[in-house]
Amino acid sequence: MNIFVILKQTFDTEEKISIVDGHINEEGAKFIINPYDEYAVEEAIRLKEQHGGTVIVLSVGAARTAEALRTALAMGADEAVLISDDGLATDEFSISTLLATYFRDKSFDLILGGYFSVDNGAGQTAIRLARLLDIPHASAITRLEIVQNKATVVRDAEGDSETLEISLPALLPHNRVLMNHVTHPYLEL
Repeated sequence: MNIFVILKQTFDTEEKISIVDGHINEEGAKFIINPYDEYAVEEAIRLKEQHGGTVIVLSVGAARTAEALRTALAMGADEAVLISDDGLATDEFSISTLLATYFRDKSFDLILGGYFSVDNGAGQTAIRLARLLDIPHASAITRLEIVQNKATVVRDAEGDSETLEISLPALLPHNRVLMNHVTHPYLEL
């Protein structure tokens, strides 16, 4: 199973940050993997343990984003890809278009990511990417099981739950740790 995880490096919400001219002052700010994307890395590793395959983490961002990718590799991802250029636009349209271009010649069964990023909360990149790749998408998933070429997902539907069966390949952003047996040394279940 070829699993990609799209992730973003965000500022640490546990740290004090300052805003200058409407933007985060990066000087002295601590950056981490977006927490929802970190859940996706954990889930990808769990799926790889169950089904075999490869986990590749992918990010678009500044050179400092390599630190987040190294963290994902330390967690158990097999490969990491950073798309970086000082002139890159960072809006959801531009990022999703760039990611779609990257994926056009890649073979994948599943793309995982976080429900949204804690820095801007837009949650648009995955939806746009799924549309550009013309693959199924279900967001806010809380449970995921893969059997052959189908994913059964339970998603949060504004306080209720909804179960869907989706053909692979698909793009599935999570909104929290998925399975009760998934553990992470820094997160409480």
